[in-house]
Amino acid sequence: MKSAFLLSAIAILLLGQAAVSQYPAPPALDPGEGKKVFASAGCAKCHDADGSRKLPDGTTLLARLAKNKDPETRLATRLKNEQERHQVFLYLQPRIDRERASEAGKAGR
Repeated sequence: MKSAFLLSAIAILLLGQAAVSQYPAPPALDPGEGKKVFASAGCAKCHDADGSRKLPDGTTLLARLAKNKDPETRLATRLKNEQERHQVFLYLQPRIDRERASEAGKAGR
């Protein structure tokens, strides 16, 4: 009885693994691609290549995104393609995190 259960469990695992291998893995999202999209979509024209240029109101794109609870959704105001938006977010995310840390440090003084 135990042997039959063990063989059944192994067969289920093998079948499940075979089913998973039928589907290719989704393409990896590369922050380098986000940098390309940021430049080609015209974002870098106003915000510099890294989002740090000050705008007429004295803020930067990074500061605006850092204050937002969902910066990726905020990017949707200009980037309508979901995959491109996500790539740009991955590119900007470390910069947004640094901006948040910087602001937290200023607030803690």
